[in-house]
Amino acid sequence: MPTHKRKICAIWLSSLLLPLLVLHTPTLLAHEPDTLMLEAELQQQLYLLTLALIAVMVISSIAFYIYRVNKKLRHLLAELQRNETLQQDHNQILAMIASDQSLTNILAAIALSVEHFKPGSYCSILLLDRNSNTLNLGAAPSLPNSYNQAIADTPAIPGAGSCGTAAATKQRTIVSDIQTHPYWANHKHIAAAAGLAACWSEPILDAQGEVLGTFAIYHKHPCEPEPSDIKLIKDIARLAEIAIERNHAFDALKNSEARHRLLADNASDVIWTMDLNGRFTYVSPSVEKLRGFSVSEVMQQLPEQLFTETSAKVMREQLRFAVAQVGQGNSFPPYTGELEECHKDGSTVWTEVKTSGIYDALGQFIGVMGVTRDLTERKKTEDMMRYLAQHDPLTGLANRSLFSDRIDQAIKLASREQGSFALLLIDLNDFKPVNDQYGHAVGDELLCAIAQRLLESVRDSDTVSRLGGDEFTILLQGIHQRSEAEAVKSKILEQMKRPFKLDDVEIASSCCIGIAFYPDDGETEIELTQVADQQMYAQKRRLK
Repeated sequence: MPTHKRKICAIWLSSLLLPLLVLHTPTLLAHEPDTLMLEAELQQQLYLLTLALIAVMVISSIAFYIYRVNKKLRHLLAELQRNETLQQDHNQILAMIASDQSLTNILAAIALSVEHFKPGSYCSILLLDRNSNTLNLGAAPSLPNSYNQAIADTPAIPGAGSCGTAAATKQRTIVSDIQTHPYWANHKHIAAAAGLAACWSEPILDAQGEVLGTFAIYHKHPCEPEPSDIKLIKDIARLAEIAIERNHAFDALKNSEARHRLLADNASDVIWTMDLNGRFTYVSPSVEKLRGFSVSEVMQQLPEQLFTETSAKVMREQLRFAVAQVGQGNSFPPYTGELEECHKDGSTVWTEVKTSGIYDALGQFIGVMGVTRDLTERKKTEDMMRYLAQHDPLTGLANRSLFSDRIDQAIKLASREQGSFALLLIDLNDFKPVNDQYGHAVGDELLCAIAQRLLESVRDSDTVSRLGGDEFTILLQGIHQRSEAEAVKSKILEQMKRPFKLDDVEIASSCCIGIAFYPDDGETEIELTQVADQQMYAQKRRLK
């Protein structure tokens, strides 16, 4: 038993026994005639001692209660820190995906992020080989090698363990006790040897609903997942899907380039040559697919007509530098850069342009050869990766990372210009019962609908963010009085009074809003958040 509990039990026991002693003392003294005069005084002292011990008992009980409350608060704080760490890990993983790191490293990072978030769990990501319809190891950094080897080439069929079943049915497969579940009848001895007792597997599906692989969480003891575990599994499967899909596309591109390098160089890319006066002498037919202009039209264009103003300036400076180098007797300096070109329909196209010098048989510089490649899809992917790293995937609102950056910029601007702004912290009331009664799908729809109403309640220049769960924040920039923030708060509360119609369900929802005003309530994000948080929870307490 912990020391503090032993002390409290001793005090309680003393407090119970002492009154018995007080009651029995007069009887003892009655048999001693010489001590009768001390009876009254001794009894009074014992009663006073009893009262003192009772007071100590009460104070100890209060102290124990405070200890338990503090313990719960520390647990909640630790949970928030764990969630924030998980989000940071996922942002780093998205950065790894955007920078085209190896799929093995990315999947291992995904598995480790979950294992750090849920100590005692072991994760694996298996990839589906569609030719053999088997699952092969993608990453399982903490599972024994002997186990990974034993489950290699697991068939994607019902009954082939949790992962084989999940891949075959495209449904989540929860096995809380491997030793008793029929799906593991042929492999339970392998799991037992590895010390694994439970396995929850989620299929990883692409945008068309086809299976890419499975994500699984193992435990050393039989157990069922909590709702938070189900959400985590779904989120991680989605993250793995992004990584695997991008890798497949990248591999497909590399294979295609390897098989058809010559064809791609001459058909997909635009090959062109230019004379010393900056006039085209040749342009390949693929230019029309890239820019909408025919070859004859492009042949009449000057470099300034090819690019946007910014890119045209870059190209002019590069050509000027290259010509100067050649004029000094040096080789033509090769160039590779990303430039934005003009399309015939008025839009623009991002391209990668590579240039090199053309020399005649005598080694004399006679012109420039260039290859232009369309970067549209790559730019879209990069933009999507940046968006996912800064926005909540459910509501599309800014996430905690982007909101912190906006707060930081607002503080710098307000400090420099002696300005002010407000931070609103919003927490929904009774959101959990919605999930419990209608399911998480309806709960997600409600969060999206609330996000839309919040956006409608503020200006385009303001920032609305979802921090996680049912908590939102709003940054109101360029306001000068607290009353302006109070007006926005009133507008939001009025908007929330209208019930939300989601498919066939009508749900009423409300919220509490705390306001912090810069610089009156604080000069850092932490200080402002604490003030807004205190106000918000004060409102919640008044509602109870």
